[in-house]
Amino acid sequence: MDNFTILTLVTYLYALFLISLRMKVSYKSIKLFKLLVVVLAGASLVFLINYTGNLSLTTRIIVFIPMPYVIVMTYITEIANLLKKMGINGFVKRPVKIDNELAEKLMNSVDFLSKRKIGALITVERNINLTPFINKSLMINADLSKELLTSIFIPSTPLHDGAVIIRGNKILCAKTYYPSTERTDLPMTYGTRHRAAIGISEQSDALTIVVSEETGNVSVTINRQMEYNVSRETLNLYFEKFLQIN
Repeated sequence: MDNFTILTLVTYLYALFLISLRMKVSYKSIKLFKLLVVVLAGASLVFLINYTGNLSLTTRIIVFIPMPYVIVMTYITEIANLLKKMGINGFVKRPVKIDNELAEKLMNSVDFLSKRKIGALITVERNINLTPFINKSLMINADLSKELLTSIFIPSTPLHDGAVIIRGNKILCAKTYYPSTERTDLPMTYGTRHRAAIGISEQSDALTIVVSEETGNVSVTINRQMEYNVSRETLNLYFEKFLQIN
């Protein structure tokens, strides 16, 4: 087996690995794989250009097929941020809409949890699909209500650990786990839930609400940023801006 054949095999296996990993965990946070894809891309180009064997143009194209997918899927966050900085928003969907009744239920749930210092992590899915995290969670798929949402986070219940994901008007799943942010510049007051909330904001455009079990403070995370200890009025402004309440 020559070097070209080995490289082709490794490239395809890596592409299949990314597809599998995408359905399970967040692959974008694995820096080693990002470095590997750069090496694979460069090596593929060199071999395709300089390979002296009897290789037709069609074969060269087929061999190179996995590389665009591997590059885009590995660097999707960086690509999205670059497009945003360039002012290219053609691929960005309009904000998710929720009605006032749903927003009120969510607000009342947060108030209930905050006053009783019950820790919670609540994520509202927006434009970026959270399926890779949902697939590893416990599905609920029930209409959102204050009673159901607050009961999930009661410490004695089996579902309290992890996050809840809300999609549309429903509580889609519970017991969801996010990768913690790798940032080292965060205050010591940020606990595990806060770091997980920042982590998911680094990988999606979701809006995440954190209730601290130590202080009862409510924090909001979106677009890689967290606002700590927000008021009810400020939280409502986040809903209006990012969830387009009507």
